[in-house]
Amino acid sequence: MIREQIPFDYRVTESPNHATEITTELLKNHCHRIAVFGGDGTLNEVLQGVFKDGIAPPREFQLLFFGGGSSCDFEKLFPRRRNYLDRLLHGETFVIDIGKVEFQGLEGERRVRYFVNNSSIGVISLATEKFNHAEGFARLMKKLNVDAGALVAGVQTLMEFDGFKCRLTIEGEQTQEFNLSNLTVFKSPYFAGGMNYGVQTGLDDGLLYVAVIDARSRLKMFRLIPSLYTGKIFQLEGTLLKRCTSLVLETDEKVFIDTDGEIIGYPPLKYSVLKRVLTVIM
Repeated sequence: MIREQIPFDYRVTESPNHATEITTELLKNHCHRIAVFGGDGTLNEVLQGVFKDGIAPPREFQLLFFGGGSSCDFEKLFPRRRNYLDRLLHGETFVIDIGKVEFQGLEGERRVRYFVNNSSIGVISLATEKFNHAEGFARLMKKLNVDAGALVAGVQTLMEFDGFKCRLTIEGEQTQEFNLSNLTVFKSPYFAGGMNYGVQTGLDDGLLYVAVIDARSRLKMFRLIPSLYTGKIFQLEGTLLKRCTSLVLETDEKVFIDTDGEIIGYPPLKYSVLKRVLTVIM
């Protein structure tokens, strides 16, 4: 048997945002190859370190992702699912786009965050908050099965969320008024473990994909749930898919924003896309 000799060092995260701190330190020390073992949330923390202060990483920088968390939707974007060792030794190189969101932080400060999968505001972001802080029955279901836990959080949210009014400006065009249940800006159509928007997206096409769902009765919202598992959401009335490079959302209501499954703050917010700025090996 041939054994590969691969020199490496490793760090273990110990608290929220620790992965960001580790990544920032590694880049300052001119580390040009980082492998991430964890879920989409850990990957997102690393991404904040990679793009610290809004500066793109050096051209020679490479990021590997070894999916090991409760949700690994980022992996589903890639055509070939290699095992970890094969990915490390013979993985395929992709240069991908990154999403950027400017927003109001939880303490009221203006902030910037980056994402590889998606960012939502509305019923999905509130369900994310409930999923991340699940208690009682919801917590038990989350431990037993991630998809079941996400579904329970979604149902709980639908019982109390009535939507929100907002103003959207897409590509700098005239602002339009909307009454929405949810808006998601995404590069990956997959989310919450087993749900998906059923859209073929491009890793490096320079576009953001926007899923808009009108505010509606609770009964109609419940009827949307199966379509999020079959990928047929945009076949239903009251849903809209748009493609753009920038989007501004303003609202007088305080609704959560999430990026890659983490609650980050509140509107007003601006989305934009950074084209082909990150090299990943998968």
